[in-house]
Amino acid sequence: MIKYCMFGLFFMLSFTSAGAQQWVNPHFDTHRLDYRELGYPNQNLIPADNAQITALLDHSNGFIYGATSGKTQSYLFFYNRYINKVRPLGKIGNAKGVYHCLAEGADGAIYIGTGLNMLAPLELTKDFPVEVEAIEKQLWKDIKGQYKGYDGGHIYRYDPREGDIKSYTNDIPCPLEDLGIPVTDNGVYAMELSPDKSKIYGLSYPDAHFFVFEIMTGKTQDFGDIMTHKVFGGPERNWRSVPRAIFADSTSGYVYTSGDNGFILRYKPGADNLELTFMRLPGEYWEGLKSWDYPIVEAFDTDSQSRLYCATSDGYLVRLDTLRDEVTVLGKPRIARRIRAMCIDCNDIVYMITGEPERASKLHTYDLSGEHGFQELGPFAVDRSPYYSWRAYQFDAMAIGPDGTVFCGESDRRGKLFFYIPGPGVFKGGLNPTNPVVERQRQDTPALIPERL
Repeated sequence: MIKYCMFGLFFMLSFTSAGAQQWVNPHFDTHRLDYRELGYPNQNLIPADNAQITALLDHSNGFIYGATSGKTQSYLFFYNRYINKVRPLGKIGNAKGVYHCLAEGADGAIYIGTGLNMLAPLELTKDFPVEVEAIEKQLWKDIKGQYKGYDGGHIYRYDPREGDIKSYTNDIPCPLEDLGIPVTDNGVYAMELSPDKSKIYGLSYPDAHFFVFEIMTGKTQDFGDIMTHKVFGGPERNWRSVPRAIFADSTSGYVYTSGDNGFILRYKPGADNLELTFMRLPGEYWEGLKSWDYPIVEAFDTDSQSRLYCATSDGYLVRLDTLRDEVTVLGKPRIARRIRAMCIDCNDIVYMITGEPERASKLHTYDLSGEHGFQELGPFAVDRSPYYSWRAYQFDAMAIGPDGTVFCGESDRRGKLFFYIPGPGVFKGGLNPTNPVVERQRQDTPALIPERL
């Protein structure tokens, strides 16, 4: 009787262990993907509802810094590669959100632009008058309603040399210097430091004001709304289409972002306005549709030859020749719209996080040498059972560390810092189909490794 009971217990444990095994990503060696919690449980773990990672920065000191958004509070944190842990750095003032707005200054200081939580659900009005562009007009009223009584997003300065060595709990504020509010009634939505690190070029939300912030004096030159029409092109239909990135050219000093109808705008330092270029982003436009839509810039980055690339809200990767005002469309890694984040590593491999809000985010690469083109690394799924496992769906930030590790910030309520480590078994970010290990996996686990790979 005891023998049968022991056999039954062994069978149940074996079945439970097999059932606990999570879905395995078939697109690359799974040991190259992992994640870290945002702190230590029961000590300083950033609370779930305030743990949506919405900004990442690769710092010259070798660490990765990040900021969260949430219901009540935004937090700063950093990944310490020497202890292989994420350490929270405290509350960022009274801010509820930091969206893509982290930048490193000349002295290693980190500049932080704050705002409301961009990922918070928007309360929409159900009943409104029927008229021309009625939905767009009511959307604008609902969005502006969120900012009623809001003073505006701040720009803070954080010194890692002093702040990183301290210990923090969830109720301790981050040691920040408040530099002021660049645009009243608006959050800071995108920012980039000038080549000499003396100015911050920024865009505000929801009014889409382009501004130049003098770091030493705290003075702001506000150029007003750079968009003629208030467009809600999506994929997040309850967000106004405002560019999410700015690029400052270290050679010419010119500053670039996107504007009306997907055209690239250029700002010459000292000018009174932004000028229109002939460069236009590919994507979905208003012609033939019932709404006025066009794409915006999601991210900028340069390769080893200082060539400029950008990712768009319609999911395209393009190269911009700012000297000739030419756009080269490199393609689209996925049918789903939005490249949510994009970075280029030292080997000229473009890493992209793709996907719409209701679809799982995926990691893709593009080889700028032209040898392999687009490669899919698949969804974000980590299985270290029985110790831990997690499958994530939404991401909004990316950074590449000094050793080539690709860091991705999960933007769900219990956000975690994911990282992908390229290795010799993969060719420039993609799966090597001639790898004998992969071939053996194909034979041993056909249910997990589809034949089409």
